[in-house]
Amino acid sequence: MLEMRGISKRFGYVRALKQANITVQKAEIMALLGANGSGKSTMMKVLGGLIRADEGSIFLNGEEIRIERSNDVHKYKIAIGLQDLSLIPTLSVMDNILLGIEPRKGLLVDKKEASERIGPILSRLGITYDPSVLVSDLAPSEQSMVEIAKAIARDPDILVLDEVTASLHSHEVDLVFEELKRLKAQGKAIVIVTHRMGEVFRVCDRCTILKGGETVAADAVENLNLDDIIFHMTGRRPEAVCQDEEDQVQIHADKVPVIETRRITVVPTLKGVNFRAFQGEIVGIGGLNGQGQSEFIRSLLGDLPIDEGEMFYQGEAVRFRMPVEAVNRGIGFISGDRNRESIFPLRSVGENIFAAEATQGRWFSHLPPKTIAQYAKRVIDEYDIVAGSTKHLANSLSGGNQQKLIIGRWLSMKPALLLLDDPTKGVDIHSRREIHRILRDAAREGMCVVYASSDNEELLEIADRIYIFYEGTSSRVLSGDDRTEEKLVAAMLDVRASACPKGENS
Repeated sequence: MLEMRGISKRFGYVRALKQANITVQKAEIMALLGANGSGKSTMMKVLGGLIRADEGSIFLNGEEIRIERSNDVHKYKIAIGLQDLSLIPTLSVMDNILLGIEPRKGLLVDKKEASERIGPILSRLGITYDPSVLVSDLAPSEQSMVEIAKAIARDPDILVLDEVTASLHSHEVDLVFEELKRLKAQGKAIVIVTHRMGEVFRVCDRCTILKGGETVAADAVENLNLDDIIFHMTGRRPEAVCQDEEDQVQIHADKVPVIETRRITVVPTLKGVNFRAFQGEIVGIGGLNGQGQSEFIRSLLGDLPIDEGEMFYQGEAVRFRMPVEAVNRGIGFISGDRNRESIFPLRSVGENIFAAEATQGRWFSHLPPKTIAQYAKRVIDEYDIVAGSTKHLANSLSGGNQQKLIIGRWLSMKPALLLLDDPTKGVDIHSRREIHRILRDAAREGMCVVYASSDNEELLEIADRIYIFYEGTSSRVLSGDDRTEEKLVAAMLDVRASACPKGENS
Protein backbone atom coordinates (compact mmCIF):
# COMPACT_ATOMS: atom_id res chain seq x y z
CA MET A 1 0.00 0.00 0.00
CA LEU A 2 2.59 2.57 1.14
CA GLU A 3 6.28 2.38 0.28
CA MET A 4 9.05 4.84 1.10
CA ARG A 5 12.04 3.94 -1.04
CA GLY A 6 15.66 5.18 -0.90
CA ILE A 7 14.98 8.07 1.49
CA SER A 8 18.07 10.14 2.38
CA LYS A 9 18.32 13.27 4.51
CA ARG A 10 21.18 15.33 5.96
CA PHE A 11 21.05 18.09 8.56
CA GLY A 12 24.40 19.86 8.14
CA TYR A 13 27.07 17.41 9.27
CA VAL A 14 24.51 14.88 10.50
CA ARG A 15 23.29 12.14 8.16
CA ALA A 16 19.84 11.33 9.49
CA LEU A 17 18.75 8.93 6.73
CA LYS A 18 20.69 6.98 4.11
CA GLN A 19 18.68 5.16 1.44
CA ALA A 20 16.13 4.05 4.04
CA ASN A 21 13.10 1.99 3.04
CA ILE A 22 9.82 1.08 4.71
CA THR A 23 6.68 -0.65 3.47
CA VAL A 24 3.30 -0.99 5.15
CA GLN A 25 0.33 -2.93 3.80
CA LYS A 26 -3.43 -2.65 4.24
CA ALA A 27 -4.85 -4.22 7.39
CA GLU A 28 -1.54 -4.43 9.24
CA ILE A 29 0.20 -2.69 12.11
CA MET A 30 3.88 -2.14 11.44
CA ALA A 31 6.38 -1.07 14.13
CA LEU A 32 9.22 1.23 13.14
CA LEU A 33 12.10 0.62 15.55
CA GLY A 34 15.60 1.89 16.20
CA ALA A 35 17.82 3.42 18.85
CA ASN A 36 18.19 7.18 19.39
CA GLY A 37 19.41 8.84 16.22
CA SER A 38 18.47 5.94 13.96
CA GLY A 39 16.21 8.15 11.82
CA LYS A 40 12.75 6.94 12.84
CA SER A 41 11.17 10.33 13.50
CA THR A 42 12.95 11.90 10.52
CA MET A 43 11.44 9.21 8.28
CA MET A 44 7.97 9.94 9.60
CA LYS A 45 8.43 13.70 9.24
CA VAL A 46 9.38 13.16 5.59
CA LEU A 47 6.16 11.18 5.15
CA GLY A 48 4.21 13.91 6.94
CA GLY A 49 5.60 16.70 4.76
CA LEU A 50 7.25 18.37 7.76
CA ILE A 51 10.71 18.08 6.19
CA ARG A 52 11.87 17.37 2.64
CA ALA A 53 14.08 14.40 1.83
CA ASP A 54 17.26 14.99 -0.15
CA GLU A 55 16.61 11.80 -2.13
CA GLY A 56 14.02 9.08 -2.43
CA SER A 57 10.47 8.38 -3.51
CA ILE A 58 7.11 7.65 -1.88
CA PHE A 59 4.61 5.28 -3.50
CA LEU A 60 0.94 4.83 -2.63
CA ASN A 61 -0.84 1.82 -4.13
CA GLY A 62 1.97 1.50 -6.67
CA GLU A 63 1.87 5.11 -7.84
CA GLU A 64 4.53 7.66 -6.94
CA ILE A 65 3.23 10.62 -4.93
CA ARG A 66 4.80 13.92 -3.92
CA ILE A 67 4.52 15.20 -0.35
CA GLU A 68 6.17 18.59 -0.13
CA ARG A 69 4.25 20.19 2.74
CA SER A 70 2.18 19.01 5.68
CA ASN A 71 -1.14 19.77 3.96
CA ASP A 72 -0.29 17.38 1.12
CA VAL A 73 -0.82 14.32 3.32
CA HIS A 74 -4.55 14.95 3.66
CA LYS A 75 -5.31 14.39 -0.02
CA TYR A 76 -3.58 11.01 0.22
CA LYS A 77 -5.57 10.12 3.36
CA ILE A 78 -2.48 9.95 5.59
CA ALA A 79 -2.63 11.16 9.20
CA ILE A 80 0.25 11.45 11.64
CA GLY A 81 0.19 11.79 15.44
CA LEU A 82 3.45 13.15 16.80
CA GLN A 83 5.24 12.86 20.13
CA ASP A 84 6.08 16.56 19.66
CA LEU A 85 2.40 17.38 19.67
CA SER A 86 0.82 19.25 16.77
CA LEU A 87 -1.84 20.69 19.09
CA ILE A 88 -2.51 24.40 19.64
CA PRO A 89 -2.63 24.91 23.43
CA THR A 90 -4.94 27.93 23.31
CA LEU A 91 -7.65 26.07 21.36
CA SER A 92 -10.18 23.64 22.79
CA VAL A 93 -9.99 19.88 22.48
CA MET A 94 -12.77 19.92 19.88
CA ASP A 95 -11.18 22.70 17.85
CA ASN A 96 -7.83 20.91 17.82
CA ILE A 97 -9.29 17.58 16.74
CA LEU A 98 -11.29 19.13 13.88
CA LEU A 99 -8.80 21.81 12.88
CA GLY A 100 -9.02 22.17 9.10
CA ILE A 101 -11.93 19.71 8.73
CA GLU A 102 -14.60 21.55 10.73
CA PRO A 103 -18.24 20.96 9.68
CA ARG A 104 -19.76 24.29 8.81
CA LYS A 105 -23.16 25.90 8.70
CA GLY A 106 -22.60 28.87 6.47
CA LEU A 107 -19.52 30.70 7.73
CA LEU A 108 -19.77 29.28 11.23
CA VAL A 109 -18.68 25.95 12.66
CA ASP A 110 -21.62 23.60 13.15
CA LYS A 111 -21.09 22.79 16.81
CA LYS A 112 -23.79 20.12 16.89
CA GLU A 113 -22.34 18.17 13.96
CA ALA A 114 -18.80 18.69 15.30
CA SER A 115 -19.80 17.17 18.61
CA GLU A 116 -21.50 14.24 16.89
CA ARG A 117 -18.47 13.62 14.71
CA ILE A 118 -15.89 13.44 17.48
CA GLY A 119 -18.13 11.91 20.16
CA PRO A 120 -17.60 8.25 19.18
CA ILE A 121 -13.83 8.73 18.88
CA LEU A 122 -13.61 10.36 22.30
CA SER A 123 -15.73 7.59 23.79
CA ARG A 124 -13.58 4.79 22.35
CA LEU A 125 -10.41 6.50 23.63
CA GLY A 126 -11.87 7.05 27.09
CA ILE A 127 -11.75 10.85 26.82
CA THR A 128 -14.49 11.87 29.22
CA TYR A 129 -13.68 15.51 29.90
CA ASP A 130 -15.54 18.39 28.25
CA PRO A 131 -14.26 18.82 24.65
CA SER A 132 -14.61 22.59 25.09
CA VAL A 133 -11.73 22.61 27.62
CA LEU A 134 -8.46 24.19 26.44
CA VAL A 135 -5.65 21.78 25.56
CA SER A 136 -3.30 23.82 27.78
CA ASP A 137 -5.40 22.77 30.80
CA LEU A 138 -4.84 19.04 30.17
CA ALA A 139 -2.21 16.73 31.63
CA PRO A 140 0.52 15.49 29.25
CA SER A 141 -1.08 12.05 28.83
CA GLU A 142 -4.44 13.65 28.08
CA GLN A 143 -2.85 15.87 25.44
CA SER A 144 -1.31 12.80 23.80
CA MET A 145 -4.74 11.17 23.67
CA VAL A 146 -6.11 14.29 21.96
CA GLU A 147 -3.24 14.09 19.44
CA ILE A 148 -4.27 10.50 18.65
CA ALA A 149 -7.94 11.47 18.40
CA LYS A 150 -7.00 14.28 16.00
CA ALA A 151 -5.24 11.83 13.67
CA ILE A 152 -8.09 9.29 13.80
CA ALA A 153 -10.72 11.99 13.15
CA ARG A 154 -9.29 12.48 9.67
CA ASP A 155 -10.42 8.95 8.80
CA PRO A 156 -7.07 8.10 7.21
CA ASP A 157 -6.21 5.05 5.17
CA ILE A 158 -2.70 5.27 6.63
CA LEU A 159 -2.29 6.18 10.30
CA VAL A 160 1.15 6.94 11.78
CA LEU A 161 1.67 7.30 15.55
CA ASP A 162 5.19 8.55 16.36
CA GLU A 163 5.91 7.60 19.99
CA VAL A 164 2.62 9.08 21.16
CA THR A 165 2.23 6.29 23.73
CA ALA A 166 5.41 7.40 25.55
CA SER A 167 3.51 9.59 28.02
CA LEU A 168 0.38 7.43 28.30
CA HIS A 169 -0.72 5.43 31.32
CA SER A 170 -1.30 1.70 30.92
CA HIS A 171 -5.10 1.94 30.73
CA GLU A 172 -4.79 4.64 28.06
CA VAL A 173 -2.43 2.43 26.05
CA ASP A 174 -5.01 -0.37 26.29
CA LEU A 175 -7.70 1.91 24.83
CA VAL A 176 -5.42 3.07 22.00
CA PHE A 177 -4.51 -0.49 21.08
CA GLU A 178 -8.15 -1.54 20.99
CA GLU A 179 -8.79 1.35 18.61
CA LEU A 180 -5.82 0.33 16.42
CA LYS A 181 -7.14 -3.22 16.20
CA ARG A 182 -10.55 -1.85 15.15
CA LEU A 183 -8.93 0.30 12.44
CA LYS A 184 -6.82 -2.63 11.25
CA ALA A 185 -9.98 -4.73 10.89
CA GLN A 186 -11.33 -1.97 8.62
CA GLY A 187 -8.30 -2.39 6.35
CA LYS A 188 -6.28 0.59 7.55
CA ALA A 189 -2.48 0.56 7.37
CA ILE A 190 -0.92 1.61 10.68
CA VAL A 191 2.68 2.53 11.55
CA ILE A 192 3.70 2.97 15.18
CA VAL A 193 7.06 4.25 16.34
CA THR A 194 7.68 3.00 19.86
CA HIS A 195 10.46 2.24 22.33
CA ARG A 196 8.31 -0.12 24.39
CA MET A 197 9.13 -3.62 23.19
CA GLY A 198 6.10 -5.08 24.92
CA GLU A 199 3.90 -3.01 22.62
CA VAL A 200 5.60 -4.45 19.54
CA PHE A 201 4.89 -8.06 20.48
CA ARG A 202 1.43 -7.23 21.74
CA VAL A 203 -0.11 -5.45 18.78
CA CYS A 204 2.23 -5.35 15.75
CA ASP A 205 2.27 -7.68 12.74
CA ARG A 206 5.63 -6.66 11.28
CA CYS A 207 8.53 -4.43 12.21
CA THR A 208 11.13 -2.42 10.31
CA ILE A 209 14.37 -1.57 12.07
CA LEU A 210 16.62 1.41 11.32
CA LYS A 211 20.26 1.78 12.36
CA GLY A 212 22.32 4.85 11.58
CA GLY A 213 19.69 6.09 9.13
CA GLU A 214 19.58 2.82 7.16
CA THR A 215 17.00 0.04 7.04
CA VAL A 216 18.74 -3.03 8.46
CA ALA A 217 15.82 -5.42 8.93
CA ALA A 218 12.15 -5.93 8.11
CA ASP A 219 10.31 -9.05 9.21
CA ALA A 220 7.17 -10.43 10.78
CA VAL A 221 7.13 -9.93 14.54
CA GLU A 222 6.44 -13.65 15.06
CA ASN A 223 9.86 -14.38 13.52
CA LEU A 224 11.77 -12.13 15.98
CA ASN A 225 12.56 -11.98 19.67
CA LEU A 226 14.08 -9.19 21.78
CA ASP A 227 17.63 -10.40 21.22
CA ASP A 228 17.05 -10.32 17.46
CA ILE A 229 15.77 -6.75 17.60
CA ILE A 230 18.70 -5.55 19.70
CA PHE A 231 21.10 -7.35 17.35
CA HIS A 232 19.69 -5.46 14.37
CA MET A 233 19.86 -2.17 16.26
CA THR A 234 23.48 -2.61 17.39
CA GLY A 235 25.10 -5.38 15.36
CA ARG A 236 25.66 -7.49 18.49
CA ARG A 237 23.58 -9.73 20.67
CA PRO A 238 23.03 -8.51 24.24
CA GLU A 239 24.53 -10.20 27.25
CA ALA A 240 23.01 -10.12 30.71
CA VAL A 241 23.07 -6.69 32.32
CA CYS A 242 22.92 -7.44 36.04
CA GLN A 243 25.05 -4.71 37.55
CA ASP A 244 23.91 -3.43 40.90
CA GLU A 245 24.49 0.29 41.41
CA GLU A 246 26.02 -0.35 44.81
CA ASP A 247 28.72 -2.56 43.24
CA GLN A 248 29.49 0.07 40.65
CA VAL A 249 30.61 2.76 43.10
CA GLN A 250 32.78 0.68 45.43
CA ILE A 251 35.77 2.64 44.16
CA HIS A 252 34.22 5.68 45.89
CA ALA A 253 33.31 3.86 49.12
CA ASP A 254 35.23 6.30 51.33
CA LYS A 255 34.05 9.44 49.51
CA VAL A 256 31.03 11.68 49.89
CA PRO A 257 29.13 12.09 46.60
CA VAL A 258 29.20 15.56 45.11
CA ILE A 259 25.55 15.06 44.21
CA GLU A 260 23.18 12.36 45.44
CA THR A 261 19.45 11.87 45.08
CA ARG A 262 17.26 9.43 46.96
CA ARG A 263 13.98 8.59 45.28
CA ILE A 264 13.29 12.08 44.02
CA THR A 265 10.01 12.58 42.20
CA VAL A 266 8.96 15.40 39.90
CA VAL A 267 5.33 14.96 38.86
CA PRO A 268 4.57 13.75 36.25
CA THR A 269 7.96 12.91 34.70
CA LEU A 270 10.30 11.56 37.43
CA LYS A 271 9.43 8.66 39.69
CA GLY A 272 11.81 7.92 42.57
CA VAL A 273 15.23 8.47 40.99
CA ASN A 274 18.34 7.29 42.88
CA PHE A 275 21.60 8.76 41.65
CA ARG A 276 25.16 9.43 42.80
CA ALA A 277 28.10 11.21 41.19
CA PHE A 278 31.54 11.77 42.70
CA GLN A 279 34.42 14.18 42.35
CA GLY A 280 36.61 13.58 39.32
CA GLU A 281 34.19 11.49 37.27
CA ILE A 282 31.94 12.03 34.28
CA VAL A 283 28.56 10.38 34.84
CA GLY A 284 26.40 9.93 31.78
CA ILE A 285 22.60 9.94 31.67
CA GLY A 286 21.07 8.09 28.74
CA GLY A 287 17.87 6.49 27.57
CA LEU A 288 15.39 6.82 24.78
CA ASN A 289 14.10 10.34 24.22
CA GLY A 290 11.56 11.61 26.73
CA GLN A 291 12.30 9.28 29.63
CA GLY A 292 12.97 12.06 32.15
CA GLN A 293 16.67 12.77 31.52
CA SER A 294 16.31 16.51 30.93
CA GLU A 295 13.83 16.92 33.78
CA PHE A 296 16.26 15.20 36.14
CA ILE A 297 19.12 17.55 35.20
CA ARG A 298 16.85 20.54 35.73
CA SER A 299 15.57 19.28 39.07
CA LEU A 300 19.17 19.16 40.33
CA LEU A 301 19.60 22.76 39.24
CA GLY A 302 16.40 23.96 40.92
CA ASP A 303 14.75 24.75 37.59
CA LEU A 304 12.03 22.16 38.32
CA PRO A 305 10.62 21.74 41.84
CA ILE A 306 11.13 18.36 43.51
CA ASP A 307 7.84 16.97 44.83
CA GLU A 308 9.21 14.06 46.87
CA GLY A 309 12.54 12.55 47.89
CA GLU A 310 15.89 13.90 49.07
CA MET A 311 18.83 15.58 47.38
CA PHE A 312 22.32 15.96 48.88
CA TYR A 313 25.01 18.29 47.56
CA GLN A 314 28.51 17.75 48.97
CA GLY A 315 26.98 15.78 51.81
CA GLU A 316 24.40 18.42 52.79
CA ALA A 317 20.66 18.02 52.30
CA VAL A 318 19.53 20.76 49.89
CA ARG A 319 16.46 21.77 47.95
CA PHE A 320 17.25 24.57 45.48
CA ARG A 321 14.23 26.72 44.78
CA MET A 322 15.71 28.40 41.71
CA PRO A 323 18.85 28.05 39.56
CA VAL A 324 20.59 31.10 41.02
CA GLU A 325 20.80 29.32 44.39
CA ALA A 326 22.52 26.36 42.73
CA VAL A 327 24.92 28.61 40.83
CA ASN A 328 25.86 30.43 44.02
CA ARG A 329 26.71 27.05 45.57
CA GLY A 330 29.13 26.15 42.78
CA ILE A 331 26.91 24.38 40.23
CA GLY A 332 27.10 25.16 36.52
CA PHE A 333 24.60 24.30 33.78
CA ILE A 334 25.00 23.96 30.02
CA SER A 335 22.02 23.38 27.74
CA GLY A 336 22.05 21.89 24.26
CA ASP A 337 19.41 24.45 23.26
CA ARG A 338 21.92 27.29 23.21
CA ASN A 339 19.76 29.68 21.18
CA ARG A 340 16.91 29.59 23.70
CA GLU A 341 18.72 29.00 26.98
CA SER A 342 22.41 29.84 26.78
CA ILE A 343 23.51 32.43 24.24
CA PHE A 344 22.67 36.13 24.22
CA PRO A 345 23.00 36.39 20.43
CA LEU A 346 22.93 40.19 20.17
CA ARG A 347 25.41 40.75 23.01
CA SER A 348 29.15 40.62 22.54
CA VAL A 349 31.34 37.54 22.89
CA GLY A 350 32.94 39.15 25.95
CA GLU A 351 29.61 39.84 27.64
CA ASN A 352 28.44 36.29 26.95
CA ILE A 353 31.57 34.79 28.51
CA PHE A 354 31.42 37.12 31.53
CA ALA A 355 27.69 36.49 32.14
CA ALA A 356 28.14 33.73 34.73
CA GLU A 357 30.90 35.59 36.57
CA ALA A 358 28.68 38.68 36.69
CA THR A 359 26.14 36.78 38.82
CA GLN A 360 28.70 36.61 41.62
CA GLY A 361 29.01 40.40 41.91
CA ARG A 362 26.79 42.97 43.55
CA TRP A 363 23.60 44.01 41.78
CA PHE A 364 23.77 47.27 39.78
CA SER A 365 27.56 47.45 40.24
CA HIS A 366 29.65 48.92 37.39
CA LEU A 367 31.55 46.47 35.18
CA PRO A 368 34.41 48.19 33.33
CA PRO A 369 34.65 47.06 29.68
CA LYS A 370 38.36 46.40 30.22
CA THR A 371 37.57 43.90 32.99
CA ILE A 372 35.10 42.05 30.75
CA ALA A 373 37.52 42.03 27.80
CA GLN A 374 40.46 40.71 29.85
CA TYR A 375 38.38 37.99 31.45
CA ALA A 376 36.89 36.95 28.09
CA LYS A 377 40.28 36.95 26.33
CA ARG A 378 41.69 34.56 28.93
CA VAL A 379 38.74 32.17 28.44
CA ILE A 380 39.00 32.40 24.64
CA ASP A 381 42.68 31.49 24.76
CA GLU A 382 42.26 28.72 27.33
CA TYR A 383 39.44 26.95 25.50
CA ASP A 384 40.57 27.69 21.95
CA ILE A 385 37.41 29.55 20.98
CA VAL A 386 37.60 30.91 17.43
CA ALA A 387 36.32 34.48 17.69
CA GLY A 388 37.41 37.57 15.80
CA SER A 389 37.11 39.86 18.81
CA THR A 390 35.54 39.95 22.25
CA LYS A 391 33.46 42.87 20.90
CA HIS A 392 31.88 40.84 18.08
CA LEU A 393 28.32 39.62 18.52
CA ALA A 394 27.97 36.08 19.84
CA ASN A 395 25.86 35.05 16.84
CA SER A 396 28.86 35.72 14.59
CA LEU A 397 30.50 32.52 15.93
CA SER A 398 29.97 29.05 14.49
CA GLY A 399 27.66 26.71 16.39
CA GLY A 400 30.58 24.71 17.77
CA ASN A 401 32.38 27.81 18.97
CA GLN A 402 29.21 29.17 20.54
CA GLN A 403 28.97 25.97 22.57
CA LYS A 404 32.66 26.16 23.53
CA LEU A 405 32.00 29.74 24.62
CA ILE A 406 29.23 28.54 26.92
CA ILE A 407 31.43 25.77 28.33
CA GLY A 408 34.27 28.23 28.85
CA ARG A 409 31.86 30.61 30.60
CA TRP A 410 31.09 28.00 33.25
CA LEU A 411 34.41 26.19 33.56
CA SER A 412 36.21 29.48 34.16
CA MET A 413 34.23 29.68 37.42
CA LYS A 414 35.58 26.28 38.56
CA PRO A 415 32.23 24.78 39.64
CA ALA A 416 32.26 21.71 41.86
CA LEU A 417 29.43 20.24 39.77
CA LEU A 418 28.75 20.83 36.09
CA LEU A 419 25.39 19.73 34.67
CA LEU A 420 25.05 19.31 30.90
CA ASP A 421 21.81 18.63 29.05
CA ASP A 422 22.61 17.25 25.56
CA PRO A 423 25.34 19.89 25.08
CA THR A 424 26.67 18.78 21.67
CA LYS A 425 23.32 18.52 19.88
CA GLY A 426 23.82 20.07 16.44
CA VAL A 427 27.59 20.51 16.94
CA ASP A 428 30.07 19.27 14.32
CA ILE A 429 32.29 16.29 15.11
CA HIS A 430 35.49 18.33 15.53
CA SER A 431 33.89 20.71 18.03
CA ARG A 432 32.34 17.76 19.86
CA ARG A 433 35.74 16.16 20.32
CA GLU A 434 37.14 19.45 21.57
CA ILE A 435 34.30 19.75 24.08
CA HIS A 436 34.93 16.19 25.28
CA ARG A 437 38.63 16.96 25.75
CA ILE A 438 37.82 20.07 27.77
CA LEU A 439 35.42 18.16 30.02
CA ARG A 440 37.85 15.28 30.57
CA ASP A 441 40.52 17.78 31.63
CA ALA A 442 38.03 19.39 34.03
CA ALA A 443 37.16 16.00 35.56
CA ARG A 444 40.85 15.13 35.98
CA GLU A 445 41.23 18.37 37.92
CA GLY A 446 38.48 17.23 40.32
CA MET A 447 35.24 18.54 38.85
CA CYS A 448 32.15 16.33 38.93
CA VAL A 449 30.46 16.27 35.52
CA VAL A 450 26.91 14.99 34.94
CA TYR A 451 26.29 14.61 31.22
CA ALA A 452 22.90 13.81 29.69
CA SER A 453 23.04 12.91 26.00
CA SER A 454 20.69 11.51 23.37
CA ASP A 455 23.70 10.10 21.48
CA ASN A 456 24.64 6.57 22.57
CA GLU A 457 28.05 6.73 20.92
CA GLU A 458 28.85 9.92 22.78
CA LEU A 459 27.87 8.46 26.15
CA LEU A 460 30.07 5.41 25.61
CA GLU A 461 32.94 7.67 24.59
CA ILE A 462 32.89 10.15 27.45
CA ALA A 463 31.17 8.68 30.53
CA ASP A 464 32.79 6.65 33.33
CA ARG A 465 29.35 5.39 34.40
CA ILE A 466 26.03 5.64 32.61
CA TYR A 467 22.63 5.81 34.31
CA ILE A 468 19.87 4.62 31.99
CA PHE A 469 16.48 6.28 32.42
CA TYR A 470 13.30 4.41 31.53
CA GLU A 471 9.83 5.86 32.06
CA GLY A 472 10.95 8.40 34.63
CA THR A 473 13.37 6.41 36.76
CA SER A 474 16.99 5.26 36.64
CA SER A 475 16.50 1.63 35.69
CA ARG A 476 20.09 0.55 35.13
CA VAL A 477 23.71 1.67 35.60
CA LEU A 478 26.54 0.65 33.29
CA SER A 479 30.27 0.96 33.98
CA GLY A 480 33.55 -0.71 33.09
CA ASP A 481 33.18 -3.60 30.67
CA ASP A 482 29.39 -3.22 30.69
CA ARG A 483 29.69 0.03 28.76
CA THR A 484 28.92 -1.51 25.36
CA GLU A 485 26.45 -0.46 22.72
CA GLU A 486 24.39 -3.64 22.88
CA LYS A 487 24.07 -3.47 26.68
CA LEU A 488 23.24 0.21 26.49
CA VAL A 489 20.47 -0.39 23.96
CA ALA A 490 19.14 -3.36 25.95
CA ALA A 491 18.99 -1.20 29.08
CA MET A 492 17.30 1.63 27.17
CA LEU A 493 14.60 -0.78 26.05
CA ASP A 494 14.34 -2.07 29.64
CA VAL A 495 15.24 -5.56 28.50
CA ARG A 496 16.13 -7.42 31.69
CA ALA A 497 18.20 -10.55 31.67
CA SER A 498 16.37 -13.77 32.47
CA ALA A 499 18.87 -14.68 35.20
CA CYS A 500 20.41 -11.92 37.26
CA PRO A 501 21.95 -13.40 40.41
CA LYS A 502 21.78 -10.14 42.32
CA GLY A 503 18.18 -9.41 41.51
CA GLU A 504 16.72 -6.15 40.32
CA ASN A 505 18.82 -3.09 39.66
CA SER A 506 18.53 0.06 41.66
